Amino acid sequence: MNKATTRTAAAVMAIWMTILAGCQSGEKAVSTAPAAAGDGKSAKEIPTVEIMTAWDPGLPISSDLPVFVEWGKRTGIKFNVNSPPRDAFKEKINIVLTSGQLPDMMKFFQDETTQKEYGPQLFVALDDYMKAGKLPNLERWLKKYPEIEKAMRRPEDGKLYGFPLVQDFDFATTLWQVRNDLLKKEGLDASQIQSVDDLKKAMLALKKQTGDYITSSRLGFDYFAERTQVYFGINVNNGPNNGMMFDPEQKKFMFAPVDYKDRYKQWVELMRWMYAEKLLHPNFLTMKDQELFAGYASDDFPLMLEQTAMKNLNMTDDPAKEVQPIYPFKIDGKIQSQNLDPHYNIHYRSPLVINKKSKYIDEIIKAMDYTYSDAGIELLMLGVEGETFSKDPKTPSGYKFDKTQSAWTVGADGKFPDGLKKGTDYGYGTWWLTGVIPAAARYSTWSYKEGQEKEAQLVPDRMKKLKELGALRDPEPALNWSKEESSKISEISTAMKTYISENVTKFILGQKPMTEWDAFTDGFKKLRYEELANMYNEKYKTLK
Repeated sequence: MNKATTRTAAAVMAIWMTILAGCQSGEKAVSTAPAAAGDGKSAKEIPTVEIMTAWDPGLPISSDLPVFVEWGKRTGIKFNVNSPPRDAFKEKINIVLTSGQLPDMMKFFQDETTQKEYGPQLFVALDDYMKAGKLPNLERWLKKYPEIEKAMRRPEDGKLYGFPLVQDFDFATTLWQVRNDLLKKEGLDASQIQSVDDLKKAMLALKKQTGDYITSSRLGFDYFAERTQVYFGINVNNGPNNGMMFDPEQKKFMFAPVDYKDRYKQWVELMRWMYAEKLLHPNFLTMKDQELFAGYASDDFPLMLEQTAMKNLNMTDDPAKEVQPIYPFKIDGKIQSQNLDPHYNIHYRSPLVINKKSKYIDEIIKAMDYTYSDAGIELLMLGVEGETFSKDPKTPSGYKFDKTQSAWTVGADGKFPDGLKKGTDYGYGTWWLTGVIPAAARYSTWSYKEGQEKEAQLVPDRMKKLKELGALRDPEPALNWSKEESSKISEISTAMKTYISENVTKFILGQKPMTEWDAFTDGFKKLRYEELANMYNEKYKTLK
């Protein structure tokens, strides 16, 4: 494979990490003022709040990280941070629950059900604080996106036990991208890809340029499936990965591996062909983020099966590298759609909860509401003006990052000034913390300079094109399950997901012949897929 120099790869990765670090909010919020200094008669002791939170791999984390220090300073508390590795976070939560020694506040399981299950016994219900006017910033987001409460409130008592991560944008997660300059060397163009056969031809042309594997994936089977199934209309972005998806035309939930079995088979056959042709890297189910993104940036992987907003195929904006999207093409006679992301992120980022035994509940409520204010969003995503960023009305976003590693500070040699840190070195721009992700962060518009208005429209333009193609559908309906229902769904889904991942992986790797496909789909009956579909559709009826 072609390898970039260590220096270039390091610079590219630095820029990529910075691009995850900033945003702006386009709405006004109730201001949460910094803690009062006191009346001068006696200094109030600053409470130390224990917080357990997941953290993106490879980023620094400590109690004295500027993001925690500044957040605490503005809201009158001090944070003592415990951050297990992301991959071990679920295990750590279980240990904490077993011991009964919960921190004052913590990120919880990455789903929309377990905080409701544990809520009455362990966590603070936010309702009384909202009625008392202590969560005005959170409330304005719940009013804007009422589906958040529909998904998070506990059916049994109607209460809200967790803080959601609000996604203040419309976004389609997946759009494949390709190095079009390499295709053009073979007489092809991304705009010509109108079928699976066209796609195969383009992939083989890329392999002629690179000599071997042209793409890969990360984060295991579920993520790989989400990113590659989308063109076949058989997936749910940020969904439960149990095969269930909502069909807006039939207005009911369907079980994709059976109800759309022909398209499902076509997806498996394409992935199997890619693996057999040595186009899909053999480590596609185990590859780490850093290795994959370095492969994109260094020309090793000229086909990116990733998120719509990412631009890793040309991080340095080399004019010789032309990156173009591969827009959805017809499968079974029509362009299949993908669902828009919901306006909340729980499955991956997880809700934050407050220990009902904490001595500092009021203080935590104040600190958390601050994360939903304009000032709080700016702090957690960008940092402190004059220290990590400055404002500039001439840039597309109104911000520029001329004080951290960014497009503004990288030199012509791909290096940054000595001692200059990334925004993430301060803890800013970490999506695990913030209460709201604005459109500017999701679309990366803040990373463009004055005069780059056209480039800043890259993602919005892609979204517009997907809409014109009819390739987008509404977010999945927000279903609110009771404890008993959640337990039953988990029981069926766990077996279902294991069955899908194990068998589909074997098909892709060539360890199972495609002549066994019908036997594979017949196996879902024993796994109670019909019962699962009935539960989804009965719950959906309650929303009408």
